[in-house]
Amino acid sequence: MLAPPPVPFDSETKKTVLTGNEKILVVDDEENLVFMYKEILEELGYTVVSTTSSKAGLDAFRASPEKYDVIITDQTMPHLTGEELAIEMLKIRPEIPIILCTGYSSMLSEKKAQGIGIRKFIMKPVTREKIAIAVREVLDQ
Repeated sequence: MLAPPPVPFDSETKKTVLTGNEKILVVDDEENLVFMYKEILEELGYTVVSTTSSKAGLDAFRASPEKYDVIITDQTMPHLTGEELAIEMLKIRPEIPIILCTGYSSMLSEKKAQGIGIRKFIMKPVTREKIAIAVREVLDQ
């Protein structure tokens, strides 16, 4: 499916944000961030499945790996880190676009993340514009 045309992001700066209709799995142990990602992405037209558990995220992906078009994950989480989660998901579906969000660049470098197969590395804080652009970039590659 083709993404809808860009919509105005901010009337003052005339920036645009690309929208879409793909399905995204969001995994972050911070409930407020999961809520924020879900709200932003759904406003942009995406269907979002979200969880605050990396294990539950992996289980959901294992149950229906073809259901998702993009994965957005935090790096620092209990049980499985974003890096570990990405490695497991990429074993199942090597082409799945994964966006890793982190506030701690020393834990996993962007170069190492890309070496694993993570398509995009975003430093927190994540803004509406950053996440919208990152999602479209990985989907349109």
